[in-house]
Amino acid sequence: MTGTAAPTDEGRLVHLGIGNFARAHTLVATDRAGGWSVVAFTGRSAAMADALNAQGGKYGLIVRGAEGDEVGIVDVIDAVHPADDVDALVALLADPFTAVVTLTITEKGYAAGNDSATSAPARIALGLRARREAGVEEPIALVSCDNLTGNGEVLRKAVLEAADAETRDWFDAHVDVISTMVDRITPSADAGASEVVRERTGLDDQVPVVTEPFTEWVVEDRFRGRRPAWEKAGVQFTDDIELHELRKLRLLNGAHTLMAYAGQVAGVERVDEAIGHREVRALVEQLWSEARSTLDLPADQLDAYTTALEERFRNPRLADQLVRIAADGSVKLPVRALPVIAERGGPENAPGEVAAVAAWTAWVTDRVRAGEEIKDPRADGIAAAAAIEDATERVTGLLALLDVPAGDALIGAVVAEESRLPRA
Repeated sequence: MTGTAAPTDEGRLVHLGIGNFARAHTLVATDRAGGWSVVAFTGRSAAMADALNAQGGKYGLIVRGAEGDEVGIVDVIDAVHPADDVDALVALLADPFTAVVTLTITEKGYAAGNDSATSAPARIALGLRARREAGVEEPIALVSCDNLTGNGEVLRKAVLEAADAETRDWFDAHVDVISTMVDRITPSADAGASEVVRERTGLDDQVPVVTEPFTEWVVEDRFRGRRPAWEKAGVQFTDDIELHELRKLRLLNGAHTLMAYAGQVAGVERVDEAIGHREVRALVEQLWSEARSTLDLPADQLDAYTTALEERFRNPRLADQLVRIAADGSVKLPVRALPVIAERGGPENAPGEVAAVAAWTAWVTDRVRAGEEIKDPRADGIAAAAAIEDATERVTGLLALLDVPAGDALIGAVVAEESRLPRA
């Protein structure tokens, strides 16, 4: 969609990766900011584009608290395109009315070597080239909303690697790349979610979103051009985002990752069941203790954060499935667990983080040997390594996918920890 904007509109935001999280978090804040046009692009499947366009871009948001639901309609999207509609994205980025691009493409969307014509960084690079060639002088902001430390710098590097030389020279004067910290647990919608939206709002919604009451978004405050007034939605702007990122990545995401694998190995299916499982909870507490020691924040702030996390995890009505969180472990563990192990001086000083890695190796091994699917960009390598009978060789092969070298002390620690994990 590249039509003429209404005079009252303040700008256009283009969003890449229109999944559940974006619609529960980033676009909710943009809706509340007001005044902005939004055009979105799907991730892997075009189905979301078809569904949202059929609904005029509207969708239902179910905020599922422990005591009941709040249900509303988010009406901020003007159009949705499939990811492979590169021409549409290029035209949008070349248009001076487009001032912000936000992304929720998951960690693997930034992976090295992900340089096909339809990868998000490569598509953005093409759009920026068209903007340069059109002579647009107003800065455009690229805003990463994915769970990566320094996600803006990761995005900047990926886009510049895909760009032509002239666009690289033009880039710094015309493009702001913004890091953010995002936080809102958003499970897959349950079978009854559409009916809840229909009963409460009248919208016949085929793609409702279910989320928790808690939401947090911390954004680097260095936009040179226009941006939505996200502060109206409670967004916090800061000059120092790194600690916010690490706090969330190592405490929330780290615990989520541990529970996703250890919980399933122990025979439970949901987050609330995992945090209620005595032995899994003990592992989470150990991981939190280790992660906290790497965060330069006051103890009372960390206490408040982990207390709030436990309350969020225990929400039985959210029914967040561990198998959903377990996707893409080979991408998540290197940024969530391995840095803490290194900062603690090795696996002998980080048994909770080692347990997260061991729970992953145990879980993928169980899944492969049971013939069940593993959603991971390295699924083929995981399947090959998990089939190895010798435990040390198997774990060596699996950890090689995390760039852990053969003979590393972590391998023996993981083999030993696998045998101590709680089993169903």
